[in-house]
This record gives sequence, C-alpha cells and structure tokens, in this order.
Amino acid sequence: MKKQTNNLDEAISALKNESVPAGPPQEIIDTILAKLTEAKPETTKNKITITGRIKTMKNFTKLAAAAVIIIAVALSINVLDKSIPTASAAQILAEAVEAVTNLRSVYIKAQMRTIEHDNFALIGLDYDFVPIEMWKEFDGTGQGRCRFEKPRRTVVTKGKFELSLLLIKPNHAAKGRGDIGSVRWLKTLLDVDKVLDSEIKLAQQRDSELLLTHEKDTNGADKLVVIVDAFALGDFTNDWLRNRSISGSDNRRIYRFDAETKLLEDLQVYVYPEDGEEVLVFETTDIQYNIDIDPALFTIELPDDVIWFEQPKELSQKYQQMTPKEVARAFFQACADKDWDEVLKFWSASAVSQEIKDYLGGLEIISIGEPFKSGLYPGWFVPYEIKFRDGYTKKMNLSVRNDNPANRYVVDGGF
Repeated sequence: MKKQTNNLDEAISALKNESVPAGPPQEIIDTILAKLTEAKPETTKNKITITGRIKTMKNFTKLAAAAVIIIAVALSINVLDKSIPTASAAQILAEAVEAVTNLRSVYIKAQMRTIEHDNFALIGLDYDFVPIEMWKEFDGTGQGRCRFEKPRRTVVTKGKFELSLLLIKPNHAAKGRGDIGSVRWLKTLLDVDKVLDSEIKLAQQRDSELLLTHEKDTNGADKLVVIVDAFALGDFTNDWLRNRSISGSDNRRIYRFDAETKLLEDLQVYVYPEDGEEVLVFETTDIQYNIDIDPALFTIELPDDVIWFEQPKELSQKYQQMTPKEVARAFFQACADKDWDEVLKFWSASAVSQEIKDYLGGLEIISIGEPFKSGLYPGWFVPYEIKFRDGYTKKMNLSVRNDNPANRYVVDGGF
C-alpha cells in the first residue's frame, strides 16, 4: 500500500510514544490544529489522498483521551471552516445508531471485480465488473433477513446466519447454518446501523488506519467520510490468495455518510498491489432505505434436478488418513477413470453434474505438486497440471480442507 507522510503523523507518533505535549487538553488541540492547517486535502476523480491520517492503537488505554481528541479534530477536514462542526467519534456513533432506529429495510446495488458464479468474497484485479444486489429487511432485533445476488449465485439468510440457502445456477445448492456462499463481509455492509462502529473496532483490533472527516458534495451538502487503510490479513509466504479477497489485500475503503442522517450513501474499495497503481474493485451504485420488499424475495425457487452440496461422510481409514496431496491425486484419478461414485467421496455433493462429467471425465494427470497454505484459507492448496480429452492442459491449485464433521480432507474448489 502506498503510504503518505505528513506533519500530522509526527504528532500521532508522539502520542504513540507517550510524548504528549505538556499542558491541558486545549494545548494539545492547539498543537494538532497547527499541524492540520499545514496540510491540504487533495481530491482526484478516482482517488482521494488524505494528508492527515489516524492510526488507531491496539493498546491505547493511557492515551485514550488524547486519541479521541485527535479523532475529534480530524473530523474537520478544513479546520478554518467554522461551518463544519468538530464532533467526537462517540457522538457520531450515537447519532448513527439513533438514525437507524426506525429503519425497515435497505437495498444496495453495487459492482465488483469478481466471477459470476463464484463466492461473494472473491475478487480479481483483472476481472470485469459484475453486478451485485443486496436486500435486508430489519425485524427490530438487528438481525432480520437478507438476500445477496449476482448473475449466477444467490444467497438468502435469516438472522445471524441461523439459516442460509445458496443456489449456484443452474442447479447446485447448499443449505444450513454459517457463512454459506461467503457473504459475511457483505452482510456487515447491510448492517448499516453498525458499519461505522464495526470499522472503528476493526481498526483498533488490526493494523489498519482510520480517518473520520467531512467533505462537501457538488451540491454543497455536508458528508461524513470514513476512510480505512488496511493491510492484507493472513500468511502470505505463498501469495496465491493475495488480492483474491478484500481482507486478503492491502486496501482502502472509503465510506460516505449523510452528515445529518448518518445513513450510508456510498462506498468504494481500492486494492493496492505491491507493483502497480490502485485498482477499484468494489463500489456501490445505488442505496435505498425503507423500501417495500416482496417477501418472496427471501426465498429461492430451486430446480427439479437440484444437486445438493453436503457434509462429507465418515469413510474407512484409507480415506480418513489421506493427506491433501493424496486426496488431489485420488480425485483427479477418479475423474480420469470416470468413476463418479469415487469422485463423490472427495466432492461432497448428492451427485456429479453432467457439466462436471463432460469437463473432467477422461482427463490425464500430468503432475501433482506439494501442498501449501496461503492467506486465511483453513485448508491447503495443491498444485496440479492436467490434460483434458481435447488436448488442452491446465495448471492450477486445487483447494482441499478438513474442517468438517468427518475430519477428513475433501476438495473445496480450484478445478
């Protein structure tokens, strides 16, 4: 991620080192105000460069008061403009919660660099934008029910993942509890009453930077802007998963809220690759509140030939003791032999679709490599090279995991 240095950083560093200027709080405010007036925000069409940035500290008990003062001061991007009030983070959070007390529903339309049928967390810096739509109906408890949709994947949830149903078009489905379809981060966005609070807490827990400030839109309306700079989470000894999700990338999230109502109006997410310019990977295009939602939207009509993803079954010791590399080889060998019953021991579904049979049937294994880990993925990635019946060869990494009730490795994707 590209970092910018400025005079305000020096003041923040002093606070982090407990070198707080002597004197009462007003003198501290005056010191920071002096630093802020030396910096000017710079805005371009696709990027916002902020000259003053707040880095939250994991252990800031002794400096809590000073840190809150910094955040409060930073809420005025132009400290000489008295029409923009300075407020505390706590006050803004309280107003945000109050603003959504009577919220009935929210609809968000966005676009994301992803694949139409793949999970909702997947991004790719060179992927085309895919439309995404999200609905939430609040039930007074903060849980409610949600729907997430892109062209070939739909998820509906009730409560805090108490029940989820996934459809991957045309006919693959899954149901149960938990984050089916990888919609957790989008569900957090739909929890508009908690977005600001969640980001502040995350900034405190992780090595990320957070700035709260104000800006005027083209019509002169006051907007509250929250900018979060975060580093990629996970182990990237192997970079396979780097920049394949927002959490697995160095990223900047720019939220804009209506300064009066505190309702979310806009979000852009940029990824910062190590060897290139920032890439816009997600942006909202429309957000509407308190619209009427047809109850049928929270159901999914399944096809008659639905194939269900299932939990792996316990099998003999032969399968229970297989390593990730052995599972990859056995899976591809079963595909080569067109032994679909054997395939189902590693691909946990109620049946093998004709699409997969046509795609993988009769393949030839060229090589199986050594497994590796990457990012936050709980399983392993196994490098492979295969040749299809038409002579085309493919090199990829098969994902396998064993965090299931049967406690054995099964194929999770990557083919």
